[in-house]
Amino acid sequence: MKPSRPLPKHREVSSRPPSASSDTYSLMPVLLPLVQAKWWVMGVPLVVSVLVLLHGIFSTPYFKASTRVLPPQYNQNTISRGLIAMGGESALGNSALNLKNPTDLFVGILRSRTILDGVIQNHDLLKHYEAKDMDTARQLLESRTDINSGKDGIVEISVEDSDPVRAAQLANAYVLELQTFSSDLAKKEGGRRSDFFNNALSKARQSLNEADEQLRRTEKRTGFTRLRGQDEAILSTARDLRNQIANKEVQLRTLLSYATDDNPDVRLLRSELGNLKQKVQEATSEIPGSASKPNSQGAFVPLSKAPDALMEHSQRKRDVEYWENIVTILGQYTELGKMDETRDFSLFQVLDIAISPQNKSRPRIKVNVILSGVGSTMLTIMFIWARAYVRQRRNASTKFADQFVILKNELFKNPLKRPE
Repeated sequence: MKPSRPLPKHREVSSRPPSASSDTYSLMPVLLPLVQAKWWVMGVPLVVSVLVLLHGIFSTPYFKASTRVLPPQYNQNTISRGLIAMGGESALGNSALNLKNPTDLFVGILRSRTILDGVIQNHDLLKHYEAKDMDTARQLLESRTDINSGKDGIVEISVEDSDPVRAAQLANAYVLELQTFSSDLAKKEGGRRSDFFNNALSKARQSLNEADEQLRRTEKRTGFTRLRGQDEAILSTARDLRNQIANKEVQLRTLLSYATDDNPDVRLLRSELGNLKQKVQEATSEIPGSASKPNSQGAFVPLSKAPDALMEHSQRKRDVEYWENIVTILGQYTELGKMDETRDFSLFQVLDIAISPQNKSRPRIKVNVILSGVGSTMLTIMFIWARAYVRQRRNASTKFADQFVILKNELFKNPLKRPE
């Protein structure tokens, strides 16, 4: 009797974590292609770096020159400041005259076509850049010009050129063109403003002359003049005349109590009393026929006509005073406009004048060599890994190998070749 075989024991599943050797073994598919193509990994970056180095050595160097300008912190002209000084503007109107950021306006003027054309024409950049037209020259100049404003409000103008002296000249040329542009703009603006105020001043003077003539006619017709206290004098004269009449009447009654009408003193008092009453009548009412005789009223206006005459005279006088104030204000504006013609549109200050740079700005050989070396190394490693992956897939799968052959044939197929 054969002995019975023992039952097979079940293998125990190990609960221990994988050893470190398995992790190392998993890196082999990644490291092995790099080690096999180590000459490519070292040679390609070296060749690329050498080519970039040679290109930087033999290429044309460029130099950058910079100038720094402090733009104006306000944009008010002389007339605007004059308005504020004379109280002719409110706080809201004054704030509307200021730009939120004058530096942006300053940079925009420097980048304008007018400034670029002035720099190109004054330095013959069409010939220097070998440009066919002004548009090409502008594009080349803009590509080599950098205009920036910092947080401190200072504007920096930088220009690159193969000649360090010309680079400094072009940077300073921007400032000179800006000065010329601002001066011309200030003259045109001030001239238009002066013409406007001169025309307004001449019209105001004409209106003042007309108002003065109307006032003179009113004074001649009514008897009111520009002298102060004339209305009080009229009332005082009428009151004095009435007092004199009352005194004369008392004297006449007293004299008649013991004298006859033929008495010379009685006749004299009656004659004086008649003259006084005639003067009172002239002062209190208009004499018939006085319209044809302007001076028949004497030196004073009749009291019956005083309110109308006083109102008319006051109105004419207000017109004269109004136009006198207008002429005075416009005269001040005209003088301010003449001063404004000599003012630059932008009162900027040049902090740093551009000088010829000693060191070139580009090409930056060290930076270019380092970047090209690092970039070519990464691209080479990625190419090696991709090639190793494709080889592994082709060996593992026939279908993938066939598809890869078809893909390669399609990529490198001659498009001019007719299909069979």
